[in-house]
Amino acid sequence: MLSDAARTRLYRYAPLVACAAVLVWHSLQFAFITDDAYISFVYARNFAEHGELVFNPGLDPVEGFTNFLWVVLLGVFMVLGASPELTSQLFAAGFAIGTLAAVYHLMEELREDGGDPVWSYVPAALLALSSGYACWTSGGLETQMFTFWIALALYWYVRGDREPRMLRRAGVALALAAMTRPEALLVAAIVGAHRVAIAAGRDRRWRPQRDELMCLAWFAALWVPYFAWRWWYYGYPLPNTAYVKAGDAPAEYVAKLHDAGRYYVWVWAKQTGMVYAAPAAVAGALLAGPRSRQFYFGTLAVPLAAAYLFYTMRVGGDFMGLHRFIMPVFVLSAVTVVLGVRWASRAHRIAGWVAASALVIGFGIQQNALTRKSMQWNNWGSDRGIDTPAYLWVYTHDRGVIGKHMRECFRDDDFSILGGAGAKPYYGRIRGVDVFGLVSEEIAHEVSPNRPRPGHNKWAPDRFLLEHYDPTFVFHCYSIHTRPDNPRLNCSPGFWLRNGYEQVTLKIPGLKQQGEHYTFFKKKERDFTCPGLVD
Repeated sequence: MLSDAARTRLYRYAPLVACAAVLVWHSLQFAFITDDAYISFVYARNFAEHGELVFNPGLDPVEGFTNFLWVVLLGVFMVLGASPELTSQLFAAGFAIGTLAAVYHLMEELREDGGDPVWSYVPAALLALSSGYACWTSGGLETQMFTFWIALALYWYVRGDREPRMLRRAGVALALAAMTRPEALLVAAIVGAHRVAIAAGRDRRWRPQRDELMCLAWFAALWVPYFAWRWWYYGYPLPNTAYVKAGDAPAEYVAKLHDAGRYYVWVWAKQTGMVYAAPAAVAGALLAGPRSRQFYFGTLAVPLAAAYLFYTMRVGGDFMGLHRFIMPVFVLSAVTVVLGVRWASRAHRIAGWVAASALVIGFGIQQNALTRKSMQWNNWGSDRGIDTPAYLWVYTHDRGVIGKHMRECFRDDDFSILGGAGAKPYYGRIRGVDVFGLVSEEIAHEVSPNRPRPGHNKWAPDRFLLEHYDPTFVFHCYSIHTRPDNPRLNCSPGFWLRNGYEQVTLKIPGLKQQGEHYTFFKKKERDFTCPGLVD
């Protein structure tokens, strides 16, 4: 027999449990790991096996990742015998559900006028139904871990307006977010600026309070030692991937990069419906009374979302579909849109129920269609450089199959030039660097940007690769094809053929996208035997 208190908790959290169940079901419609996640898996494995956060054990460390806390978490569980393929999915789902809980409690904090409690569940329902949110609950990346820390920080920050000690927790959450992804520094800066503005404008004070200073102290106590260690260990203040996006570039390149970023944000606004819901979001953020916590949150949410989207446009967005790069904005959007719809229907409770139901049902129908389209077989086309989840899945699957097939074909002294630095080197335990420079200090710092596509901004010239690495295998110049005699290489092979390399073709069963024959280059003097070798 349940006590009254237990029954109350059951009734209170049952809708939230239902949202979590919907999210798990929705994420299973994707159920994939993207190739970039395997870069983190390589670092996590080397951390677990060798105690080194490196891509190539024994060589100088290169910070080819931007998700330190995620890599370490996966590495710790690899020490315990758990595979990152499994733990990345489980942890992502756990963090995603944790965000639903944080958003629910944030809404409870904002629902200070005692309005209908149903509104507290609506943002969590929208996130669970969101195609992008569900997609990157899958994927194997740190996206949901990062989003959880941001959502938790926002909740504690809003609560800290009436319970100042909660600001300390917000500082901890922001530090953990910054150790998960560097974009959290932008969030932390805007939160700090907001607090200063509130103190000066609303509270008419200029001296910080103790709990505000403790918030900053907790952030610094966690993040500063981490940053100092990173700089010492890797030799640079920024991750290597930041330098991949940097360098001298002509104005035409910069214009194309910014255009790609604007298009990325536009696709997000269109596919999530924010192009239509933006007025409701602004209304929900700013039309409450100036002394209310809703207004307090809104004056943070609007500039934070604007700054985050502006930053996204400046760096060119992302090449992965369904908006992974701006997932924290999903939280801001869901909360402010719901606040706006709630404000518009505040006159009558029935009107509120109808509005909430229409919002959830309409969004769910639209997002379900987007999910089905995103994972439709053969939906492998790129939308101005943005790849569909279906393509990300099949690309990663085929590279994983190649890596597993070739695992026993490599020697310890082999070194390769890779295209994707993910599933193939992870399963094949291949030593090497990628042609984009994600795990190469030389490419990141010495090659100028030449491809205005995020994460693929640089493509090292063949002469540069030969002189710097003298590779045993050349995998970035390749073809996957149907017949053994018809490779369609993605490059001009003449340079490698003239410099002591030869073309090799393997038949690899299980490849799904373009055929089961795989052609690449190797040094002529390297004796090579491998299953499926085509004479």
